[in-house]
Amino acid sequence: MEASTARAAPHAVAADSGAAAIVAALAVAGTRLVFGVPGGGPNLDVVGAAAAAGLRFVLAHGETAATIMAATCADLTGAAGAVVVTRGPGLASAVNGIAHAALDRLPVVVIADTVPAADASRISHQRIDQPALGRSVAKAAITVGGPRPGEAAARIVQLALAPPPGPVIANMDASAPGLADGADPDDNGTPAAPADASDASFLAGALRAARRPVLLLGTGAIPRTAAVRAALAGRGLPVLHTYRARGILPDAGADAAGLVTGGTMEWPLLSAADLILGLGVDEAEMIPARWDYPARTILVTEPAAGPAAAGGSAYRGYFTGATALRMPLARALEVLATGPGHD
Repeated sequence: MEASTARAAPHAVAADSGAAAIVAALAVAGTRLVFGVPGGGPNLDVVGAAAAAGLRFVLAHGETAATIMAATCADLTGAAGAVVVTRGPGLASAVNGIAHAALDRLPVVVIADTVPAADASRISHQRIDQPALGRSVAKAAITVGGPRPGEAAARIVQLALAPPPGPVIANMDASAPGLADGADPDDNGTPAAPADASDASFLAGALRAARRPVLLLGTGAIPRTAAVRAALAGRGLPVLHTYRARGILPDAGADAAGLVTGGTMEWPLLSAADLILGLGVDEAEMIPARWDYPARTILVTEPAAGPAAAGGSAYRGYFTGATALRMPLARALEVLATGPGHD
């Protein structure tokens, strides 16, 4: 059997188990493939639950490869990627792939076996602090177990997909009391606040005042490709894409002005602009050079889950002097579509 097309053998899995819960949450969210390098125990339960739910399991040669495959699947489909790894060294071996998903803002659920909490005092084989390891690179590391594993499983998938998307680690432990240790302290599970109408007015005013605006499209705009094309049709706005966002507007289009990287190739256009408007641009996409353009810079990102929605900035200082607006990109595109055209 070829490793890349391996399928799980039938395996009975309890309907109320953590394995069934995490697979069900993924299936509901549209995931259809599970990648991985499983060991025994809960891993086999997850693979069996996936087979029972109609999700195909793809065996990889290594954990990093499996995680990058899951991230790529998420990138191509928009659904959460899923990867199964064994405990301790297996999860540690996936860290490079998890970092890739984190930096490229790709939703991936990493399903990891654990040393059960009930046995932690007597088992040291393959035991590491998986919640701490997970929090160092993923959005969160959450334990799935206890009497209501479905709650944790649903939260994990939702958090992976919530803006900005990224990897979340599901530590499988049937002996755990429930949704508990390992949750990201920066995430309180609260819904994002609705966009303030004043943000739209502020953006509209900036566009009206501009004579030489330039638009930057980043990874966050990829899911809005059709809406971006509709909003910009005939507007006469030159558009720069980050590497990840390239293709939102066709390269041959009249408004496609090339790439923005934080380097020098975009300098002539940005230095001449009087307004730089970014949609879904993430500073992780940029070369860490100085941002010293004289133009007013406004960066629009989707409202994030958790405390960041209450006024926190998505930018840690790369875009010096920029104004950050947290509002649905769909609303920003409405403002663009009804704003003034440019030559």
